[in-house]
Amino acid sequence: MKNLLITFVTLIAAFALTYYVLLNLFETQNSISSFKNSSKTTVNTSSNSESFTESDTTTDETESDEDMFPEDIDDILSNVDEWQIYFDENIQLSSDFIPLNSDAEEIDKDEFIEQLATGEFVPVKLLTGEAMYQLYPLDDSDEHQKISELISSVSDSASNSIAREGTPLPRYNFVDLNDNKYNKDNTNGKILIVTCWSVNSKASTKELPKLNDLFDKYEAYEDVIFLSLSDNSPSDVKKFLTKKTFRFPVVANQSNYIKNKLGTTQYPTHLIIDEEGNIERMLNSADELIAAVEVIATGDFDSL
Repeated sequence: MKNLLITFVTLIAAFALTYYVLLNLFETQNSISSFKNSSKTTVNTSSNSESFTESDTTTDETESDEDMFPEDIDDILSNVDEWQIYFDENIQLSSDFIPLNSDAEEIDKDEFIEQLATGEFVPVKLLTGEAMYQLYPLDDSDEHQKISELISSVSDSASNSIAREGTPLPRYNFVDLNDNKYNKDNTNGKILIVTCWSVNSKASTKELPKLNDLFDKYEAYEDVIFLSLSDNSPSDVKKFLTKKTFRFPVVANQSNYIKNKLGTTQYPTHLIIDEEGNIERMLNSADELIAAVEVIATGDFDSL
């Protein structure tokens, strides 16, 4: 009887111990499962947070790009006259600038000019510390189509300028308003600084004071010749010069040479011709011309 009692107590103790172990194991598994679920929730929350942040960043970048456009971009593109004023004051396609496509990605300058030639975009100068032009899409409105025709012509001229640099200046035999003659023989070995302009071009006449300063600075140099080609008649040029001062010698009636020989219709267009008669640079602003002449004066032709 005593042995039976001891056996019974032992069985009860073993059962209690087994129950205790199984209970603790079950609670541990539940804790692990809860932790895993909690971890998944945390990861998902973090992932969602990251996605939200990336979305916000993308939105911010888009807004940032738009903020780089002029505030009055809609007014600038409201009609062709407003665009012409903006273009003349801000855009120089012959200058050194950072070209961006419509997605604000940097592209080659040749590709940038090609995109402009399609007439689907205009160049807009971004409000940054650097000279950065971005392609801005045009729509199908009548005013935008007029701007499209204009920018297509300008881009063709810019492409022509790039292509002509390094080629000989087309044959010429100029006579200025004072009957001075200029041809390949008497200008050989000289640096020619040539400006193509028109009395009817506001962009041309606006630059005259800067060109006069350039003339005064280098007029005494024996190896430098200044010359200007105008598409106007001699009488119109002389009448203009009674009101405005332009120190460059003027060769009138040169519309055909400018358009068909030089391949440009954009005024002003400036050319630097080297001693061998080749077009060193073909530019569209006095500031660019002055900078290039300064480089030549220092003898650093590699910087051109």
